[in-house]
Amino acid sequence: MLPTGAQDLAGLQRNSTEGSVRGQTVGDDTAPLHRVLVHWINLPRIHSPTVLYSERGGSKFWFTGRWRFELGPWHLTLDAREDHSRVWEILGRDQNFVMTHVMEIVRTDGQKFTGAELELLLQTLHFGMSFAFGRWVCPAVPVGYDPSDVIRWQQWGDLFCEPGHKGGLAWLYYSYTHHLHELLSCVYAAFTDPDRTNTIRLLLAMATEANNTGRVEQRTTTVFSALELLSWVELKLTRQFSNNQYKTPNTDGRIRLLLQDASVDTAIDARRQPVLMRFATDESTTDAPLDGPATVNKVRNRIVHPNSPHDEIYHLKGLATDVWLLSRQYLNLLILHWLGYKGSYQSVLGPGGWVGDSDPVPWSTTPKA
Repeated sequence: MLPTGAQDLAGLQRNSTEGSVRGQTVGDDTAPLHRVLVHWINLPRIHSPTVLYSERGGSKFWFTGRWRFELGPWHLTLDAREDHSRVWEILGRDQNFVMTHVMEIVRTDGQKFTGAELELLLQTLHFGMSFAFGRWVCPAVPVGYDPSDVIRWQQWGDLFCEPGHKGGLAWLYYSYTHHLHELLSCVYAAFTDPDRTNTIRLLLAMATEANNTGRVEQRTTTVFSALELLSWVELKLTRQFSNNQYKTPNTDGRIRLLLQDASVDTAIDARRQPVLMRFATDESTTDAPLDGPATVNKVRNRIVHPNSPHDEIYHLKGLATDVWLLSRQYLNLLILHWLGYKGSYQSVLGPGGWVGDSDPVPWSTTPKA
């Protein structure tokens, strides 16, 4: 409801009681706003050290649930719902959607702004948070208030979001908000750079989609599309490789070059991926097994360009999954290196270690030559 009264929205009717609304703004994109509230769907319990007070049934109680941080000219306050733990248990069981947090957005200098000016910030939050946690989470229905705290602007749309669930494929431990803040700062810098906006949007989308969509073969081909995009942008557009320089190393050579630049070990971890190591040893023409880039590229080629109808990759149980896991680890790390991120990272290669086990990204600890 706006001061001008109710406003009709065009929607898609599914049945007599349900429907959907797609990408519509209510109010004026140019109206001066003092603050905006955003409703987050299916965020995990991000570490929020500030104490909040609540009252229920005549009793007052407190809980930690507020995180304040800044991105560019914006000051953001993220509040978790007081019953987040209970709601998260239900989400893990029912695979559903729920509002888990509310975020307030204001300018750090206290100046007014417009809804249109929020677009890149909202994209940063949507894509950056989703990339960090390995699945689509959603900043939904932003509502803008003028200095008199009257609603002047709202945005309704069906943004990408996945059902909430425990576990998953996050490379960032949800409790490390200082590293989440660093990531979002890097993503915001990329989104606000005209030369990187489209690339970062597509890279983060493909990296997130490759975690859960379709069979592992589909996920692997998505990862390789993202790796090829990043290789082209970094080697051809940024470093100005000639056509011959770019083509000569082949796909695995270009991936290997980017990994070496990021100080990422290209050897296969036989302890965590014994099936992949067996394939790398069997396929090698030397005494040494193939390295990671050569192995994942060989399997990917057999998926999309088999040499014969019987070109086999399924004789080793779990090989396709291992290739997907290693290739997505490469993609995550190379995106982070491209962004300039220097925080922590937890391996996505499968079981092993304890929850929250993380290490600094390799390029942050490797001295420059």
